[in-house]
Amino acid sequence: MDVQKRIQQFKQMSEADPENELGHFSLGKAYVEADRFEEAVGAFSRVVELKPQLSKAYQLLGEAYDRSGRRDKAIEIMTQGVTVADGQGDRMPRDAMAGALREWDAPVPEFHSSETVESPSSTAAATATGFACARCSQPTGQLAKAPFKGPLGERIFQNICQNCWREWIEMGTKVINELSLVLSSQAGQDTYDQYMVEFLQLENP
Repeated sequence: MDVQKRIQQFKQMSEADPENELGHFSLGKAYVEADRFEEAVGAFSRVVELKPQLSKAYQLLGEAYDRSGRRDKAIEIMTQGVTVADGQGDRMPRDAMAGALREWDAPVPEFHSSETVESPSSTAAATATGFACARCSQPTGQLAKAPFKGPLGERIFQNICQNCWREWIEMGTKVINELSLVLSSQAGQDTYDQYMVEFLQLENP
């Protein structure tokens, strides 16, 4: 779908439900794709407001600030984001933000996740099962089986816990209703899947 059409679609969703962080998150990403970085800053700032534990939002907000010419704000946000991500064990966004801070010659907060997040019992559980939720970093609560057939269903089974999947089911209902999606059509299914992947933070296979 054309990026301008997606921007309108995501604006519709975020305006219909201003408390829906997924709508603002997707809108911010579409703004970045369209090189509309100031507007992306507004969308990602709203995500951080609504869900301050969503470490990926700090990374994207910092990048949007930097690309809009405000590196001082980018450093401020990514410094906060490193601490948030580290506290939750979200290593990928933490390391990406730490790398950006080093590139900008800015101080990087000390990492503590190995001491504060991974208790011996949780570390043992993750090691034993080979599972840690890609969205909340918890090493327990894996789904009993793939929620549906196909590669995406298998990725969800391998990477997403029961609690996060239940959260998506509730959010997915909002997505269907607010965007009037028809899941029997390929376009409707593709849009639904796109939101699902972003909500569950499965964008990197």
